[in-house]
Amino acid sequence: MFHELRIYDLVPGKAPDYLELFRKNGVQHVTRHLPLAGYWLTDSGALNRIYHLWIYASLEERAAARAGLARDRDWNEGFVPAGFPLIVRQENLLMRCEASSPLLDLVAAARRQAHPPDAQGTPMFGERLLTLAEGDGAAAGEQLGRWRAVSGAAPGRVLSLFAHAPGEDPFATAEGAARHEILRPLALSPLR
Repeated sequence: MFHELRIYDLVPGKAPDYLELFRKNGVQHVTRHLPLAGYWLTDSGALNRIYHLWIYASLEERAAARAGLARDRDWNEGFVPAGFPLIVRQENLLMRCEASSPLLDLVAAARRQAHPPDAQGTPMFGERLLTLAEGDGAAAGEQLGRWRAVSGAAPGRVLSLFAHAPGEDPFATAEGAARHEILRPLALSPLR
């Protein structure tokens, strides 16, 4: 298996619009095809940036899933025309998981599950913060996973995702990190 981390920089100030559109008229279409593991908005570091994580068994599965999404009328007519103009830049990293957690294992096992749109009145974000640290930083908080990039920008770089209970210090994971960002997980994100 490998994990794909997609990084989208959005038009400044438009992240809430993009996320609202995704959770109401996007997630149900994309997850019919792609295996969602996580969806997060940065709170520090590169602003107006979203990260989303997908888990694939192989490059062939990824190609088939993306081809299915490209043929999905609901996605192409309902989400793409309104959502894609809000994206300024896209990047992805293909990664191998080096350390998992019970939550990541559960998410990987349920990766092919389609997600419904968020119901009216559902909060946009989950209750706890996450941090994404690049490099061999301190392991503080609940480590959800650690990956090594195998393709994309800077192959070999190590990324770790941590979860923090409300009131817990998210800055502790920055010690020794080459890059550190605080993330707000969407309430629909499996990893949150």
